[in-house]
Amino acid sequence: MIRIVVVEDEILVKKGIILTTDWQKFECEVVGDASNGYEGIEVITKLHPDIVITDIKMPGLDGVKMIEELSGKVDTEYIIISGYNDFEYARQALKLGVKDYLMKPIDDNELDEAIKKACYNVQNKKQINKMKSRIDGDTDSKIMFFKEYFMDSKRTTGLTYVDLTIKYISDNYQNNINIKEIADKLFVSESHLSRLFKSEVGYTFVDYLTYYRIKKAIGYLRDPNIKIYKIAESIGYKDQRYFSVIFKKLVGVTPKEFKEQLNDSKKFTR
Repeated sequence: MIRIVVVEDEILVKKGIILTTDWQKFECEVVGDASNGYEGIEVITKLHPDIVITDIKMPGLDGVKMIEELSGKVDTEYIIISGYNDFEYARQALKLGVKDYLMKPIDDNELDEAIKKACYNVQNKKQINKMKSRIDGDTDSKIMFFKEYFMDSKRTTGLTYVDLTIKYISDNYQNNINIKEIADKLFVSESHLSRLFKSEVGYTFVDYLTYYRIKKAIGYLRDPNIKIYKIAESIGYKDQRYFSVIFKKLVGVTPKEFKEQLNDSKKFTR
């Protein structure tokens, strides 16, 4: 359930919001209320609601100051209630990131629409956070531990076989390459180059190439205009399904899930 706190100094208005709104319809529940900004800060920091519906002009501490005090302390969607003479307060609240405000007397349909929009933002935010936790913190997200190999900038001698192999990967990862063709170009045996590579880089050639490609794919997926099959082709996978299997194994989600959730996060600013 989405958790709601109502902050309003007018008792009848507060009771009207809490008791006459069909919260079940929005899968919401009112978990607390307050009568001014000071009480609001106490209740909100304690309960961490998903949505706060608050009046702007209240005795003691107004709604705008309350939101300022709570900034950075809670992750909450705000719906503000404003009187006709409180537009300056409303303008300040909008600058603080408040996405919706209602004029008194409150219209039931407008309140429903504001709650619906706030719930949408909360649900999408939770999906994004869930995905980010899977990518950034979950043990399934193996790509997080990938350490790209960089040549020692202080080296004064020529490039080693491993340096040349890494450079070949960065120049040709989009093609169907393997360690044998690199060994042939360097005039060394495949087994010798494989041992050198694993010893210095810490990955087998195939594992390193795979991690490198998926890291590139993550960058491409941030662009909502690039099709997934095109991304697969651009990093050396002709089979999109195989690319998706490898991506999920290393990242924890499919390329489609990653792309959708990442680009959905941009909607929060609207």
